[in-house]
Amino acid sequence: MAVTSLAIQPGIALTATAQTVATGSGSSTTITTAVVANSTAAAISLSVSVIRKAGGTFPVIVARSVPANSSAIPPELAAFSLADGDTLTATGDGLTLILNGFVVS
Repeated sequence: MAVTSLAIQPGIALTATAQTVATGSGSSTTITTAVVANSTAAAISLSVSVIRKAGGTFPVIVARSVPANSSAIPPELAAFSLADGDTLTATGDGLTLILNGFVVS
């Protein structure tokens, strides 16, 4: 087995429509840190869900307000595991998201 540290999502601009921000690969993918930035003049809501390959969609973060001109490190995504084929989706029109972590293969 190999453990590879990487930018799981090097940077994505979120929209009002749910979009895939990470997909599990290898034996497992673990998010160690997430950074959400809001460079606008108004607060924006962030929502994140996981879609499990084995079935089911589950909310992880529900409409968390990210204040104007600020960044946040959501604790819900620290040490968050994705199995091979699981996907993480997010919405937050105007926010940017970066995910760091590692993949075990």
